[in-house]
Amino acid sequence: MAKYFNGIISEPMISYHENGSIDFDTTAKIFSNLAQRGASGLFVNGFGDETYSLSLEERLDVVKCAQEAVKGTDCMVVAVVFGTCLRDAMWLVREYAKLDAKAMCISLPPFYQMTEEAAYQYLADQLRETDIPTIVFNCREMNEFISPELLGRVAHEFPNCLGYKDAKRDIIHLNWCLDELDDIKDRFSIISGSDATLYTHMAMGASASVSFMSVPFLDQMKDIYDYFIAGEYEKAWQAQRIVLKLRTFMQRFPDSAAYIYAMKYTAKINVRGTRHPKDMLYIPEEELRKFDKMVEEFGILDR
Repeated sequence: MAKYFNGIISEPMISYHENGSIDFDTTAKIFSNLAQRGASGLFVNGFGDETYSLSLEERLDVVKCAQEAVKGTDCMVVAVVFGTCLRDAMWLVREYAKLDAKAMCISLPPFYQMTEEAAYQYLADQLRETDIPTIVFNCREMNEFISPELLGRVAHEFPNCLGYKDAKRDIIHLNWCLDELDDIKDRFSIISGSDATLYTHMAMGASASVSFMSVPFLDQMKDIYDYFIAGEYEKAWQAQRIVLKLRTFMQRFPDSAAYIYAMKYTAKINVRGTRHPKDMLYIPEEELRKFDKMVEEFGILDR
């Protein structure tokens, strides 16, 4: 059985007007640009700190915007359920189903620790509610992790549970997950959840990546993936090294500031605004010039 999730699934940001409302015209351009350039999917409402600033209704509007933007392409919209409680998560699952979402992603809520049985109930209730192909997500930033045993339990019990996004960056944990999933590995996708670990994840059998880096630097993430699939492992590793250098530099600055700035290099889209304080988008001018030089030296502007 072919795996449902493959390739580079981009995790796009949203653009805003000066008053903090969503700029859907520019946001649609972000989505369309990624779909046209070869992203296999869009992980919509998956950028946690941004998503939690959206109302539940706004999240539906963003998914609708993405669905319209990818029409005529092979790019799949993955509608992400980030809920702070089961009630909100279930509401999103039902509403995403009404939108005919082709895929969905669920995770445990932030802020509080669940017992193993409560965590099972939280995931199972959502999976039981729909037959939409679904990814289970261990989100490192939320510090709420699904155990390998629980992942194996829901993956075996629910046929629509078809993927695991691993952002834990713990190779021992991943090995235990692979053991739990060994008998369904032909249909189940391991999905890299960190731009820093795509090469390693693929070496362990991953079929896809959810990538924030790919929003400005899709070609560079695709290089890792495409070279690895072609068996050109040294080229894949060298491509991963470029991504690591870019990522290390970009993560010195607040939130998504460097990612928004980087949109000028490849997408040529003026992404604007945030619902955070404006200083979260500030990068000193001398650092921007260093960024420009790095991108030029890597030949990114020539592609």
